[in-house]
Amino acid sequence: MANSGGTIENCYALGNESISGPDSSVGGLLGVAGPSSVSATYAIGNVSAQSGYVGGFVGQDATSGGLSNDYWDTTTSGITNLSQGAGNIANDPGITGETTAQLQAGLPAGFDPSIWAENPAINNGLPYLIANPPQ
Repeated sequence: MANSGGTIENCYALGNESISGPDSSVGGLLGVAGPSSVSATYAIGNVSAQSGYVGGFVGQDATSGGLSNDYWDTTTSGITNLSQGAGNIANDPGITGETTAQLQAGLPAGFDPSIWAENPAINNGLPYLIANPPQ
């Protein structure tokens, strides 16, 4: 996803994000978040950029506290520094880095079990949306 301007909730991103241009904002789920509310989401893809804001979850957070219960995979993203969930704000509240094993070990905090499920045989054991299970 690139930019958010409204509410984003109950979603996930599996793809990789790589930007080669200067002064980019790159994250596992969003390049730029804001102004918006983002909650109960996660990203596992590899994140990289030549320069600019690079975060495991979001490149640039402009939500003024609008992130909650959001996660990125520190094993697969290439972003292992737990303070780098957002590229522009160290230790951005509402964003948590977890390993693949942690994401597979049970639904993350803030994920509603009537919306999300986990099964070792589905989505590599990662959380998935009950109403839209991966094929």
